[in-house]
Amino acid sequence: MTEDDIVQLQKEYKELKDKYQKVKKYYFEKESQVHTLQNTLAHQRLSLSRTSLDDNEYCNRFIRLDGLISQLAYSIRKSWKTIPHWLAPAVNKDAISVGKQEMTAVGRAFISAWLVSDLFDKYFHPDLEPGLSSQLKAIQLAIRRSGAASAQLSGAEEEEQLTARIVNWRLTTIEGLADQLRAAQAQQNRQQLVANLHEKMKAALEMHLVDPAPPDLDGGVHMIAELAVNVAIHVPLESRDVHIEYFPPGHGILADVMKLESTQIQPLSNPIGQAEGIEADRASLQSTGSALGEEKVAGSAQSSMLDAEGVSSGAAAGVSGAAASNPGAAAGGAKEREGRGARGLLSSFMGGKQKGPAAGAPAGVGAGGSQTSLVQQQQQQQQPGATGPPKEDTPPRVRMAVGVAVQIRGRSVLVKAPVFST
Repeated sequence: MTEDDIVQLQKEYKELKDKYQKVKKYYFEKESQVHTLQNTLAHQRLSLSRTSLDDNEYCNRFIRLDGLISQLAYSIRKSWKTIPHWLAPAVNKDAISVGKQEMTAVGRAFISAWLVSDLFDKYFHPDLEPGLSSQLKAIQLAIRRSGAASAQLSGAEEEEQLTARIVNWRLTTIEGLADQLRAAQAQQNRQQLVANLHEKMKAALEMHLVDPAPPDLDGGVHMIAELAVNVAIHVPLESRDVHIEYFPPGHGILADVMKLESTQIQPLSNPIGQAEGIEADRASLQSTGSALGEEKVAGSAQSSMLDAEGVSSGAAAGVSGAAASNPGAAAGGAKEREGRGARGLLSSFMGGKQKGPAAGAPAGVGAGGSQTSLVQQQQQQQQPGATGPPKEDTPPRVRMAVGVAVQIRGRSVLVKAPVFST
C-alpha cells in the first residue's frame, strides 16, 4: 500500500466519522422529541380518562335492577287487562287469562323499554333541571344520529372518531356545569326526578292493569326508579361511551349483545296482533264483497233494461213490418216476443247474469261474491301443498326482549339483553 492510499483512507475515515456524529446527534434529538410527545399524549389521556364506576360495579347494579324488575313483573302477572300495542304481535291471545310466565315476560319487557325511553334516552344528568337535562340529551343523540350514517359506511375508524367526539362534548359539558352539579339544588332535582319517574311509570302500568292496582305496585315501582336514577348519575361522567339499549320485537338476533332466556314461555301460536289483523282483513273482505254485489245488481238491472228496450223496439219494428202483409200473424208474433222479453227481463233480475264474474271485480271473485272466494284463495295459498315458489327459512328474530343490553361502544359488552326468540 502506497503512502497516497493511506492518506486517502484516513480522509474517508474522517468523513465517515463526521457523518456518524451528525446522524447520532440527529437520532438522539428526535428520540427526545418522541419521548416528549408520548408523555404529552399520556398526560392528556390520563386527564381525560374518567371512570365513575368500573365494569363490575355497572354489571352488579344492572343485575340488581333486572332483579327488581323481574320481582315486580312476577307480582303483577295476573293483574293485566290489556297488552301494550307494540307487544301485541309477540303475545298469545290467552296469555292474560293464563297469567303465567308469558305475562311475567310482558311485565319485564314493558318496564325495561319504559326505563330506556323515559330515563336513559331522555335525561342527560339526573342532578340537572329536567328541562335543561332533556335538551342536552337531545343534543347528544342528535350528534350520534348525524354521524351514524357516515360511520357505518366508513367502518370502525369513523365509529371511533364519532364516539370520541361525543365523549369530548359530554365531558366538556359536564365541566361547564360543574357548579350546578355541586349546588344544593342538584339533590332536589334528583329527588324530584325519582318522584316524577315513580308517578309516570306507575300510571303507565296502571293503564294496562285491573282496577284496583296490585298492592306491590307502588313499592316496586319506587325501588326501580330510585336504582335506575342512581345508575344514570354515573353514565355521563364516564370518559367512555356507556350505551344502554332495548331491542323491540322483530329485531334481528345479535349474539354479541343478546342471550336467549333459559326460562321457557308458551310458544307463539295465536298472537294478538295476528288475530286483530285477520279480523280487519275479514271485515275489509266483507265490505268489498257487499260493494261488488251492489255494483253487480245495478249493472245487471241496467243491462236488463237495455235488453228490454231493445226487445221492445225490435218487436215494434217487426209488428209494423208484419202487419202490412199478414195482420193475424203479426199480432201472434208480437204477443210471443212480448212474452219472451218479459221472461228475459225477469230472469236477468233473478240472477241470470251471474254465470261470470262481475265487471271490475278482482281475479278469483265468482258467483259466490268476493268474500268467500278471496278467503278460499288465501287459505289455499297458506296450505303446504299450494302451488308457488318455496318459502325460504327466515332467521330467528327477537320475539320479546325482557331486559336491556349495556355495552361500552367499541370496547366490550357489560350486560347482554335477555331475549325470547321467535
